[in-house]
Order: sequence, then structure tokens, then C-alpha cells
Amino acid sequence: MSELHDRVHRQLRERLLLHGASSALADPAVFAEVEQVLQSAVALGDAEALLLPELLGDRESWRLRTSLRFESHRGARAAAFIIFVKRRVVMPLVRWLFEYSRDNFERQQRVNHVLFACVQELAVENAKLRRDVQSLSQNNPR
Repeated sequence: MSELHDRVHRQLRERLLLHGASSALADPAVFAEVEQVLQSAVALGDAEALLLPELLGDRESWRLRTSLRFESHRGARAAAFIIFVKRRVVMPLVRWLFEYSRDNFERQQRVNHVLFACVQELAVENAKLRRDVQSLSQNNPR
């Protein structure tokens, strides 16, 4: 099983390098570390565990909304008629476009979530490295 795993990773590295990926990925150890960071980001299943969305502020201002709400700013009578027309006439005509867009928005939201998790993982590793470097420099003054 280990041989199969190694062969698959080697073929993947070769394919990535062939298409212009960083030459650092040719090193199996570097590839394994990069894969581990990305795997942990993908595995992070709860958006509530991410710091970056908290720093972005109000979720409604940046989060993708994939549901459709029918509203009107006009008076009660006109609004009821306009909403009726939107639901019964316009929506059936453009449903395919709405569903296509919604699927793409949901995929994009998943990609954004994974990228947020990657940035967080890299920020954590960077903070640890900075702390280690500072600790070493304080313990070994020049």
C-alpha cells in the first residue's frame, strides 16, 4: 500500500511540475508538508473555526447569499402584484440561470472557505516560526 501511495504522489508531483508548479515540489518531503497543510485546510469542516471571517466584519456584507428573496419597495398593493409577477412569470423563465448561478456561488463559497483555512494554517505556521526564530536569537546573541 505504501508503494502505491508513493507512486501516486510521485506521478502527481511530476504532473504538477510539468504544468509549471514550483520546483520545490520535486522534493518529496516538501511535497508532503505542503500536502499536509492543504489537507488540514480542506478537512477543516466548520467555518466557525476560522479567524479570517471574524476579522472581515459583518458576515452579511461579504458572504454569498444563494437564496432568492422576492421583495418590492412599492406600496402594499403594487408590491403584492409585482411579487406575484416575479414568482409566477419571471422566475419560471429564468430558473435555469438562477440554479446555474447558485451552484457556481456555492462552489465559490466552498473554495473561499478552503482558502481561508489555508491562509489560517499558513499564518499559524508563520507565527510559530517567528516565535522560534525570536527565541533562538534571544538565546544566542551575536
